[in-house]
Amino acid sequence: MALAPSLPSEAFWLFPRSPRSPGWARAFFRDQARTWGVARPTSETAELALSELVTNAVRHARAPRGREIGVRAVWDGACLRVEVADAGDWVDLEPGPHRPDRDGGRGLAVVAAVADRWGQEPRPHGIGKTVWAEFPVRV
Repeated sequence: MALAPSLPSEAFWLFPRSPRSPGWARAFFRDQARTWGVARPTSETAELALSELVTNAVRHARAPRGREIGVRAVWDGACLRVEVADAGDWVDLEPGPHRPDRDGGRGLAVVAAVADRWGQEPRPHGIGKTVWAEFPVRV
């Protein structure tokens, strides 16, 4: 049974810039989405995008050592939003062509393919950016 919050609900986590952080973010997010009663197709799609965004923050943020990655999820009963904040510079949001000789390079293309809307904005507090993606519930 899905929970219908009267006000938007949100969860926030901080992760180190570590190769393990995408997995930790997925696990925390999955538990939270289940607690909120988000429909599984919506939560699984958002989890995929979240994993790609956290991976990008770990690999490409070029932030000083010790800076953490902020992950936020917001659920209002109709739309699930995931955000990843890091201290790195703005990114080119046009996903580049995939090169078969490289292991990565598909993260933003995946986010663009699965999210209804996505983008980036300056972090409200501090340096860096927040990259976000939204997933409305399909009826």
